[in-house]
Amino acid sequence: MRTHPDGTVIPPLPDLRFVAIDDARLALTGPRASFMEAGEAGPVVLCLHGIGASSVCFRFMFAGLARHARIIAPNAPGYFLSDPFRADAPRAEAYADAAAAFLDARGIAGPVHVVGSSFGAMTGALLAARHPGRVARLVLIGASRGQRWRGPQERADMLARRAASVVDGGLVLAATRWQALVAPGTGAVVQDLVQTMLAATNATALMQAAHATDGVDIVADAAAAIAAPTLVLTGAEDAVNPPAIGDAIAAAIGPHARVENPAGIGHLPELEAPALALALIASHLGI
Repeated sequence: MRTHPDGTVIPPLPDLRFVAIDDARLALTGPRASFMEAGEAGPVVLCLHGIGASSVCFRFMFAGLARHARIIAPNAPGYFLSDPFRADAPRAEAYADAAAAFLDARGIAGPVHVVGSSFGAMTGALLAARHPGRVARLVLIGASRGQRWRGPQERADMLARRAASVVDGGLVLAATRWQALVAPGTGAVVQDLVQTMLAATNATALMQAAHATDGVDIVADAAAAIAAPTLVLTGAEDAVNPPAIGDAIAAAIGPHARVENPAGIGHLPELEAPALALALIASHLGI
């Protein structure tokens, strides 16, 4: 097996599985939701991926926490063979409702721990605000605030950059975008993990998610309603959602949110520094 630079063995991924969710209520083109899962006993940990990612970004979570918890990572609508939304510009709240519907489809009724990365952190925050009874503890990695707090031209530029980044498909996205997601000097092993994740990205799904982020501001729309104890984990070198964004989200959530900004890490602690990320997440979740 390959080894991560931090000494962690790079494990294989679980099988890709499928479940039917309520496509009519959620305004999806079909009922199919794909997911990966590991572990059978202990608390459920729902893992929500980023805008250019999929369940593969939680490779180390599956292996590292499965002895003590049930780790489930659905692929958001439009990602990794999950059926997409019908609308070109779904609301951000629709992704949170789809995550809740996924739990229902898997027969998980009680509160779960939620770990979200980037866009998935935004979705996790909305899930905790809209469905507070479903979330026990919350981890926001490289947390996206959404884009509504920015000026109109900055928002338009962001959407244009998103469209340009994926116009030639996932393989080109992987080749041209990976360095923006990690700390400077990141080596070949992590590069391969990040590029493998990005290569699976579907252009239509990414742009649906991009439009969703454009219309939301987690600080204004959700933070005050989040009652779950929250860890906001942002790498000090995160150039996508810098620490100031995570700080603003944590401050808006209140005293039950705490911040960790590990040095030398960019936007993807779960891939750049899995041993550290797992230790922080496991401690916060109590598993």
